[in-house]
Amino acid sequence: GLWSVFTLGGAGSRAGIDQENNPLPLSNQSLLLLLVLANLTDGPDWPNPFRQAITCFRNTQDTSPLPVELPHTFQINFNSLYTALCEQQRSDQATLLLYTLLHQNTNMRTYILSRTDMDNLVLPILEILYHVEDRNSHHVYMALIILLILTEDDAFNRSIHEVVLKNISWYTERSLTEISLGSLLILVVIRTIQFNMTRTRDKYLHTNCLAALANMSAQFRSLHQYAAQRIISLFALLSKKHNKVLEQATQSLRGRQGDNTALPDYIPTF
Repeated sequence: GLWSVFTLGGAGSRAGIDQENNPLPLSNQSLLLLLVLANLTDGPDWPNPFRQAITCFRNTQDTSPLPVELPHTFQINFNSLYTALCEQQRSDQATLLLYTLLHQNTNMRTYILSRTDMDNLVLPILEILYHVEDRNSHHVYMALIILLILTEDDAFNRSIHEVVLKNISWYTERSLTEISLGSLLILVVIRTIQFNMTRTRDKYLHTNCLAALANMSAQFRSLHQYAAQRIISLFALLSKKHNKVLEQATQSLRGRQGDNTALPDYIPTF
């Protein structure tokens, strides 16, 4: 019975199907338990030790003494953890762990941003956003916030334009035989914005997509022609919608105040 719980029933006749959908059931359930424990609220007199452990653990290559004020700190091989995170982003819980580490663990965030193979981590995140219609909103939000955290680093924004990718199989809108990771990131974020404008209309998603583009904008380098075209198209679309909203606001004010009434200075005219 215990084995059945650990394998989620995968030891029976449906082992092949269950293993294909959830190839690591024990590790996934362990990760879910860890995330639940780490997100428990602190007690009135003592902090949550699981949260402290998650936010303060260090690399095994760090030989400096562990701080006495953090008794729950431990060490783990960052390279192994990074590899596992890159491989498991198709699951919500792995993406949530990555978000938690980037947001709360300074040691892990510094290590991830120092990697020269960032494409191994960024590509699975971009694939989540590319298939936004097939993912639940929580998974999409976490993937987007991860990109937002990464793009806050100028070194990351520079380096992604130096990584050249070839034949991205999951990007089906256009054949991209060769494109930089930065240009691909721009394309996927813009696609998410346009999907949100026509389908979900989520203000939170919209704001964070634009914030990620704004973070990267100062470091745009050698953009793919298709990425540049999509940026211009997005600007034209947003300008059109902006002008439409201003026109509606102007008409509404004139209707209430009379056609000859001067409009307030804070409403620009085009």
